[in-house]
Amino acid sequence: MKDNAMISLKTLQRIDGSDDVNEIELQTKGKFAEKNGKFYIIYEESELTGFEETTTTIKVSPDSVSLTRSGKYNSKMEFKKGEKFLCNYATPYGIIPVGVSPIILESRLDNLGGNVNIEYILDIDNREYLKNSLNLTVKMQ
Repeated sequence: MKDNAMISLKTLQRIDGSDDVNEIELQTKGKFAEKNGKFYIIYEESELTGFEETTTTIKVSPDSVSLTRSGKYNSKMEFKKGEKFLCNYATPYGIIPVGVSPIILESRLDNLGGNVNIEYILDIDNREYLKNSLNLTVKMQ
């Protein structure tokens, strides 16, 4: 499948107890498709996001979202409102076991694109560590 969409990604991260906010914005070409009632968004990460040489696949179902990274940094996170997902989060600094607890999980996608908004808490050893906000916009080309 060829790149058929422009993908805009904005991530905000705040470490628990800190007023500092880390903001990352990325605009890239990628792939967008619907199959069996689920939407798939696929794009290449960059040095800007800290996950260079990594492909991210986001699968959006009616009640959940999964984010899978493969390549240099492999990981999978599941987002389902009201549920905590345990995973090994691969970073440039090593693999960290974390819990992922979504607070907000919204998607407005159709065959022309749309957006996905996820706000979640990442915890380490059951202690809140990061509060993340991920806003993804897809526009068909």
